[in-house]
Amino acid sequence: MRALIIFLLLTTSFFQISQSVQVTDSGYSFSLEAVKTLQKLMETDMSTNPLQTYGDATSLCANPDLPGELRVLCGKDDADEAFQRLVQIISSTDPCEICANVACTGC
Repeated sequence: MRALIIFLLLTTSFFQISQSVQVTDSGYSFSLEAVKTLQKLMETDMSTNPLQTYGDATSLCANPDLPGELRVLCGKDDADEAFQRLVQIISSTDPCEICANVACTGC
């Protein structure tokens, strides 16, 4: 019985730790879910202005859907670049990772 309780506690702790992926940039650390939300907001922001190469920090910071933990960056002078770097960190540049290319192997 004691072994079962210990096993359940360890399993629960491992599950909690595995769910908390952090993305770090410029000394700040954000949850993966917050950065994914940022990515979606930036894609929406760019679709409204196709000439824009990345999401505008002013409009992102004014958006009520921006996660609270990312609002720390809104006061920085390089908020545009910081938001862009965070999204680049989680974006895959290798199309083989999603097997988009017929020549991909190991998928």
